[in-house]
Amino acid sequence: MKRFFMILGLMSLVMGQSADSLFQLGNKYYTAEQYHEAANIYEQLSRRVAHEDLYLNLGNSYFRMGQMGNAIWAYEKGNALSPRDSDINYNLKFVRSQIRDRILPPDDFFLVAFYRAIVEKLTVPDLITLGGLIFMLLGFLYVLQLQSVFTEKLASVANGTLLLSIFITGWIMLDKYWDVSEKQKAIVIVRAVDVRSGPIRRGENVVFQIHEGTKAEITTTQTGWYEVILLDGKKGWVPATQMRLL
Repeated sequence: MKRFFMILGLMSLVMGQSADSLFQLGNKYYTAEQYHEAANIYEQLSRRVAHEDLYLNLGNSYFRMGQMGNAIWAYEKGNALSPRDSDINYNLKFVRSQIRDRILPPDDFFLVAFYRAIVEKLTVPDLITLGGLIFMLLGFLYVLQLQSVFTEKLASVANGTLLLSIFITGWIMLDKYWDVSEKQKAIVIVRAVDVRSGPIRRGENVVFQIHEGTKAEITTTQTGWYEVILLDGKKGWVPATQMRLL
């Protein structure tokens, strides 16, 4: 939380306004159970600052208002910034369990599932830091080799291990980057939305329906419409106003 206020202070100096006071005002509204006012303040602040504590409070406000779609959106935004935050993970898991469309992806091979679990818990800055540490270890190892501290065989094993670690870290970083930059996702923020076979409102082209809080990947966009695909492979068009981009 202290780190959050430091970030807010820096943003305040840059913008000439007190982001810290806005956050405190939002907290006061939340404590007074004025959740609509609190959400409005947090939404204003989110246009300037991106931080997991802010999205956690915003998600909590929407949850108290019964707006599950917006709550999931806020928790997802916070989770993207801090995927190991226990409060965000707990709240996100709980709210997901309350939505009507609990779509589960097909089971992956256990090694793939293990890899995905690791990737989900790491951010790009985490991976950059890890890569930097590995390069530092390589440099330190090189110095030790010059000093003949290691035998040639031991040094070879250590070098091979660190080089493999760099390769794995680089691959995970690219995978994470591709997932973040190329896959646009959105959350349904209305009670229910008709998914249509084309970007046009005609009664006969409704193929199925999804409900508030459902997460989908956007594959194509047209003016006022998103073509989405769900985790189970179902695909169709929905009005853009009924979903919120992550």
